[in-house]
Amino acid sequence: MSVEGQKRIEKFLFENLCEVADKEERAFLLEWACRDDAELKRRLERLLESGDDSERFFDFIPFDTCDPDEEQAVADAGDEIGLRIGKYRLIRRLGEGGCGVVYLAEQETPLRRHVALKLIRVGLDHEEVCRRFEAERQSLAMMDHPGIARVLDAGTTTTGRPYFVMQWVSGEPITEFCDRHRLTIRQRLELFVRVCHAIQHAHQKGVIHRDIKPSNILVSEHDGMALPKVIDFGIAKATGGTEADADGVQRYVLGTPDYMSPEQAMRHGAGVDTRSDLFSLGVLLSEIAAGAPPFGAGAPGSREAIAPSLRYAAIEARERMRLAGLRKIRPREMAKALAGDLDAIVLKCVRTEPTDRYNTAHGLAAEVTRYLQDEPVGARPPSRAYRFSKLFRRNKLAFIGGAALVIALVVGFGTSTLLFLREKNARREQARLRSVAEESRMAEALLRERAEARELCAKASVLIMYERMEEADEIAAKIPDSLIPSSLEAAGLFGSLGNWHISERRWPQASRCFSLLVESFSAVDPSDTDIVSRNLLPAAAAACQAADWHRYERLRGIAIQRFGGTRHPVVAEQIIKVCLLRPADAATMAAVAPLSKVVADSLDDPPSPGATANLRAWAEFSMALWAYRSGEFVAAREWCRRSLETESENAARVASVKLVLAMSGFHCGEEQEARDSVAEFGIKIRAMLQTPVREWAGGPQGTVWPDWANAHSLLGEAESTVGFPAED
Repeated sequence: MSVEGQKRIEKFLFENLCEVADKEERAFLLEWACRDDAELKRRLERLLESGDDSERFFDFIPFDTCDPDEEQAVADAGDEIGLRIGKYRLIRRLGEGGCGVVYLAEQETPLRRHVALKLIRVGLDHEEVCRRFEAERQSLAMMDHPGIARVLDAGTTTTGRPYFVMQWVSGEPITEFCDRHRLTIRQRLELFVRVCHAIQHAHQKGVIHRDIKPSNILVSEHDGMALPKVIDFGIAKATGGTEADADGVQRYVLGTPDYMSPEQAMRHGAGVDTRSDLFSLGVLLSEIAAGAPPFGAGAPGSREAIAPSLRYAAIEARERMRLAGLRKIRPREMAKALAGDLDAIVLKCVRTEPTDRYNTAHGLAAEVTRYLQDEPVGARPPSRAYRFSKLFRRNKLAFIGGAALVIALVVGFGTSTLLFLREKNARREQARLRSVAEESRMAEALLRERAEARELCAKASVLIMYERMEEADEIAAKIPDSLIPSSLEAAGLFGSLGNWHISERRWPQASRCFSLLVESFSAVDPSDTDIVSRNLLPAAAAACQAADWHRYERLRGIAIQRFGGTRHPVVAEQIIKVCLLRPADAATMAAVAPLSKVVADSLDDPPSPGATANLRAWAEFSMALWAYRSGEFVAAREWCRRSLETESENAARVASVKLVLAMSGFHCGEEQEARDSVAEFGIKIRAMLQTPVREWAGGPQGTVWPDWANAHSLLGEAESTVGFPAED
């Protein structure tokens, strides 16, 4: 008899028994009607006891009573709405994939709530899947992250089909959310970083997603903030085996081919680790940023990766314009934004060999964050990647040092034992060993302190990422200056904190941060470029504003030691400004003299193709400052006039040049003109200093706060020189 016929008989018996009011007569009739079917009797007894709820039993066909063929027929017919699986009632279908169908369901006991229930398709319910799922469910239960939809329950139907009950997330796929809200590339990447942190949390718990794609990352908006949430975590791993027919031919591989890593596609899940998710994240990053995956047509594992900028360029013009409009950017600017760093990051994620990709999702998030902060990324060029790999391996020194310490102590103890037997040399050798042990303990303590400093630096950097500046500053203040790590991470930390203190006019704190930035960055990057030397300018400016002369003299020493022999004109003029911002002694002047010749020679030559009028004007100001510090006041005035011939909206440079011109004129006998000029520009400089620091920047020539700070330092010297009383 079919299931439907059996239900009709049960309904008939139930309705007739309900009409019998006498309980003893009802029990007799129930016993007689079910005399050959004890299971039918138990079901009818439960229905009669449940009262009103029993009527609902006949309104659906629960999967628990279906055979596999009937289950598949019900699912294929689309009649699954209203069905119950355990304590869950299916409301509507949310979506489907290769391994099952996802429904919106209502949990009825012990509490009512909406959940997402994924029912595995008939054919995937073999014993191996069920056994793997039970083990995986234990690891999924440990995950607790705001960016991950939690797995609430799991089980199997009576016919053995596994199902997963997950937290229901009301949102839309991340790509659709980004396009609908027309998020910029920066906003999309910031959202992507949050997804990476969620994936990293799962990896730390030992769970691999294996099916990262836009439809598995739902984004909703709360209080104006986009909140991504990763769903279907661990399901691909729980059902991720492959099956074969009797002849050994593979029947299926679970996952989404467009986002599947080569090892997952070609090895059928064998040997897949967390780096497979890094591959999928790379494909997702390309779609979020460029609107297209980094692959053309073809089977997974055989496709050649294409840089996102090239994929974007290959799209027809109308589609390029549409994609750029969704990112609030022009097509040409979008192509420029994708080329270079983003291309390198995506291509590193989707490399064929897992060992060539990023090691962790946190590493990918940090890489994207470096891109957002205009910092060098490890994916390009190779020399940078090599330097980063050396930085990651730096901790090996601690283990080597610890092993060397243990060996030294063992050898020392053995030596002291042997020498103990020798009367004359015993005391001398013991004293020597005590000294060695003390030095070893000091070295161990120093290594421990440095490790603690690195840990504090990393913790503060994470807080910076989440813009928790005050907490990061409190942690950074605990790190002694002598233990600041020589790393790009430390340089980025103190650079961010320095700018934050500047915005609040906390000059002493800013002076410390920028000085530590210079020391950290100088130890990491040995190159001779204007980008490296440019870090010295804000540090020197902040030190002068804070009257921190000890740090200023130390910065002078670093500048001369690092760049005293440079042949780069831009670097040379920057170092001249750093070293001569305040009067210098004979040794400093002698060290700066070769730099002035480099700048002077560059000004005699025709302008280079990349030179700008603003850079040339700054170089002429540096020569004026050099001539003034050297006592050559006539030459200083000539350099000032040449610098002023360049039309510029950089008011800070004009003010600095005017002050040097006034001091030089004062020494040449033009005292009243000098006083008038100093008074005029003193009013302008002090008026600017009363405005918020963020307003100090202005004009197309790139005026920045160090320029105004340096002008203010020169103002104090100029007023003292021409006879004005010093003002605060």
